[in-house]
Amino acid sequence: LIITIIMLSFFTIIGLSLIALLFSRITIVQNEVDRQEALYLAEAGLAKALNEIRTDIDYDKDGIGNIPTTKLGSGTFYAIHDYKTSTITAFGEVNKSVRTIQISYSEL
Repeated sequence: LIITIIMLSFFTIIGLSLIALLFSRITIVQNEVDRQEALYLAEAGLAKALNEIRTDIDYDKDGIGNIPTTKLGSGTFYAIHDYKTSTITAFGEVNKSVRTIQISYSEL
């Protein structure tokens, strides 16, 4: 009886440890998915800003190359165009993950 209780306790501890490890891995994978999606959203903001600059059309009337916060999928993106330094900075956000892309240009 004692050996059975010890074995049952041992297997219970092993089982609970495996469940905790599984949930930890799920969280890590979800965070990586969020980071990757945030990067794609930042790229979308950059592409939209470049399109405004190349076509010289301000679709949203906030300055050419400036993109307001835009919802797409489970996140958002926006971009800021700095004329003085010739840079575009785009941001993508999903849950708590934020990714940033910045480019400098001389001519577009």
